Amino acid sequence: MTYGRTAFYNRKVEQTALTGLPARPPARKPDFRILRHKDDLVERVVQKIQKQVLDGRLPVGSRLPSEREFAERLGVSRTVLREAVRILGTKGLLETRHGIGTTVRAMTSEAVVKPMTLFFRSFNQEISLDDLHQVRSILEGETASLAARQGTDQDVAELRQLCADMQAAARDPEAFAQKDAEFHRRLGQTTHNPLITLLLDSIRDLIAEVRTRVASDPGLYDRVMPGHLRILDAVAARDPQRACEAMMEHLTTALAIQKHIAEESKP
Repeated sequence: MTYGRTAFYNRKVEQTALTGLPARPPARKPDFRILRHKDDLVERVVQKIQKQVLDGRLPVGSRLPSEREFAERLGVSRTVLREAVRILGTKGLLETRHGIGTTVRAMTSEAVVKPMTLFFRSFNQEISLDDLHQVRSILEGETASLAARQGTDQDVAELRQLCADMQAAARDPEAFAQKDAEFHRRLGQTTHNPLITLLLDSIRDLIAEVRTRVASDPGLYDRVMPGHLRILDAVAARDPQRACEAMMEHLTTALAIQKHIAEESKP
């Protein structure tokens, strides 16, 4: 025979009369629906606020309404709003400062770059020279090709100036490394594709660490400068294939130097 909850409990009471043990109602399974509902509500509020920022109803630099007013406007509790604001703060979209309140921040590539760099360091992700070389080959080979297709005369002029700056810094390793980094980033901008610039920025700090290690190599300038000039010439000639090939050759040369320095620095 099948018993419902009430019948089951009544039967337990009857058993108590016989055994002398206290009767307890059957244990209920934890109900997570309330928690899930709150999570869904917080996510909906996050999406609403993001939309208001993106469509300009909450401009960059503007301050959010008071917590009570904003919660009423969104039709949620202040607890839900507070959690949504916290999430948007971790995303870099909002900033809360004592005495000022919560304001809308301008979104920059740093909001993507910094968390990615911290992720690798926080979780001890090992990034080898070969790992970095593979990613650079995928990104920068095609970047050079697109730069040759889509770059303007002004883009070429600025790349040419950066090469001249690198040549002027031939005996200054730190300045040379800085101009080297600027050349590669400017080449990404020459594609006029903001996603490429963002992707290149995402590995910028990792590349900078490697550049710092090899900057003191006495033969660095003589080995890598010709590669930059070949890339520049191919982009200026609007030759995508030659630009890609020049970049791949340059990256292969750079990897060989990096591995040589890494071997020499081993104890």
